[in-house]
Amino acid sequence: MILINNATTFVGRALVRRLAVNQREVRCLLRPSRRVQQLPTGLLFSTVSASMDDLPALRSAMQGVEAIVHLVGEFDLEQGGALHTHAEDTASLIEAARETGVSRFIYVSRLGADRASAYPLFHVLGEAEALVRESELDYTILQTAITYGPEDMFVNLLVMLAKAIPYVLPIPDPGLVRFQPLWVIDLAHCIEAALDRDDLIGQTIPLGGPEHFTFEQLLAQILAAAGVRRRIVRVRTPLIRGAILLCDALLPRTPTPPWWLDLLSVGSATNLVTIQRHFDFDPRRLAESLDYLGRKRAWRRDLLRFVLRRG
Repeated sequence: MILINNATTFVGRALVRRLAVNQREVRCLLRPSRRVQQLPTGLLFSTVSASMDDLPALRSAMQGVEAIVHLVGEFDLEQGGALHTHAEDTASLIEAARETGVSRFIYVSRLGADRASAYPLFHVLGEAEALVRESELDYTILQTAITYGPEDMFVNLLVMLAKAIPYVLPIPDPGLVRFQPLWVIDLAHCIEAALDRDDLIGQTIPLGGPEHFTFEQLLAQILAAAGVRRRIVRVRTPLIRGAILLCDALLPRTPTPPWWLDLLSVGSATNLVTIQRHFDFDPRRLAESLDYLGRKRAWRRDLLRFVLRRG
């Protein structure tokens, strides 16, 4: 049995689908929440609900479990989300795993994670990685680039904003940092493979797609796939940060999550052949995987629902 924490994220749902289709026993660990928690339908898996600070409930959730996959939820990255407790949540999972004898632990982090980082996102992920490395569990850490797919909060939000803003699209100027977007199905493939690979125990493996882009190059491909033409206007990062803080104060949810600026400042790239080297398959190119952006969709309505916290 494989226990997946944050299975309701878009990465989690892709992983549940892959494991269930491959007839793996899956248990989804859900946190009590007022928000609708979406899981795949038509597949065989079980669910269990537990707060991350409730060790007895976590121990109960781990009965019969052989491996844990610990994901970071995109909603957790928002201000007011669980990012500020992510390290503590990771420590709770590790403690419950030790007490129940679950030794295999896969942690899906992000490229750039570093406990010494000045950026909140990467500092917190670095703290969690350190806890995993010190846990004495049979861990594997997968550091991922930007992961995209039909339900992600990066590519889809960029298109929503482009559809909502006429003629121009203001963006922060990230300089020459590089991005290496990773298709969500390829990430799910890597996670499943890592579960069965004893040679990956104790390793930290960077994962990215097969191409490097500047942010403008990445944005150009995304807008082209969505059929949107906008003039790109570079704006100084402090002005963008100020606009995000203003939106955060005035709206239920800002349409540009603050963690984006951390991501755009650090970049998201690694060696182009890391997946081939470790997992022996070729990840999909960006242009081959964006057809979903061309489908008819009420992008402006979806942006409004997102801002009003209804999606």
